[in-house]
Amino acid sequence: MTGSIRWPWYVLAAWLVAGCAAPAVRAPESVALKTRTFSAAYSSFNAQVLSDAGALDTSFRASLTRPEEMATRLESAYTYRFADSHEQLRVGDSVSSSGMWGSAVRYGGMQYGTRTTTRSDVITTPDLATGGLAVLPTVADALLMTGDPGSSLSQNNPSVTRAWRTGDLIARDALGRSMAIDAPLIASTRLAEPGCSDVSVGAGRVRRDYAITSNQYGPTFANTTVTCGLPLGFTVEGHGEYLADSVTAVGIGVARRLGSLGVASLAYASSQADIGTGWFAKLGFERQGDLFSIALRSRLQSREFRSVGALNTDDPIMQRDLASVGVNVIDGARLSVAYATQVTWSRERMNFIALQQSLNMGRGSLSMSAGHSLADNFGSSVFLSYKRPFGFGVRAAPSLIDEFIPLFPATSSDDGIE
Repeated sequence: MTGSIRWPWYVLAAWLVAGCAAPAVRAPESVALKTRTFSAAYSSFNAQVLSDAGALDTSFRASLTRPEEMATRLESAYTYRFADSHEQLRVGDSVSSSGMWGSAVRYGGMQYGTRTTTRSDVITTPDLATGGLAVLPTVADALLMTGDPGSSLSQNNPSVTRAWRTGDLIARDALGRSMAIDAPLIASTRLAEPGCSDVSVGAGRVRRDYAITSNQYGPTFANTTVTCGLPLGFTVEGHGEYLADSVTAVGIGVARRLGSLGVASLAYASSQADIGTGWFAKLGFERQGDLFSIALRSRLQSREFRSVGALNTDDPIMQRDLASVGVNVIDGARLSVAYATQVTWSRERMNFIALQQSLNMGRGSLSMSAGHSLADNFGSSVFLSYKRPFGFGVRAAPSLIDEFIPLFPATSSDDGIE
């Protein structure tokens, strides 16, 4: 009895001793809180605690009209930046690196390296909900999903539409919410500096039902991308991804600048899954100039090829071709054409073509864009818009390839920001 009375005092004494030995707590150097409303009923919030060495951040989504609904956690992570180095360590929720050919997914775990962002054509907007495994589609993926609304990919992952009122590119998620995005149809090829300092290594568990439930995690996931700059101007990249009990895929990419002609790239990968062993090949070329710019991508793959981003598909892609051409007609006036075509192993074909012309008028710009599906006259669209920024800031220089992604009017009114 006496011992049971004394043990709380022992605990209190130990706590006091530990408190005397602990260093003094200092106030954080910076605390930031951001919010962005993307519908009339919901907002997403992001809180950050920043220091010279790293940052602790978390984000969540909450209902503005239904207090009884619990907030949904989106991402939580601590990022530590090593001194005198471009390397960093992130513990918590991350987005995997996709390299030249791979998949990008949301996962919880560890990520280490110098490559902190994925390809620019991947839709990484953190507020979009994803059903099932949290796979992040590219703009081309989301665009071609729009033509097949009954597919499982279209139902679970973000698809792309164009807002009638503004002409902005809109990604609509698995819950029907929408948000404006800014991503190209074709990502530029990254050329590495001499050496092998461009690396990303990640491991953990893939997120499930991201932005729908707070803490659902799926199977074990691992991902590695190493990019090296070699003699004679070659860039060589090795990329691999693994999902437990599902798929293992490894591949290599090579890119080189061909003088003033542009940048050529080639990627090849092999996968091992329950369906068997498959292969994947990708060719690319791009050139950017003051008057004329072009970007081309062509993708071929076997029926058995699988990646983490395309596991449960009954009709895999056989070939996909993307093209974007831009011409600066006169100073401040640009004309661009974008084209996308895809054929699956069931011989289902989708083709999109689009045209955009833009003209700078003072501090604003007037643009006209038109798109049309060449498959069964699925749909057409024409947009005319004028945009002018308020205030007196400096207007950013436009891209040499001002792509217009061909899209079709949404079946319901847009409920997100535009």
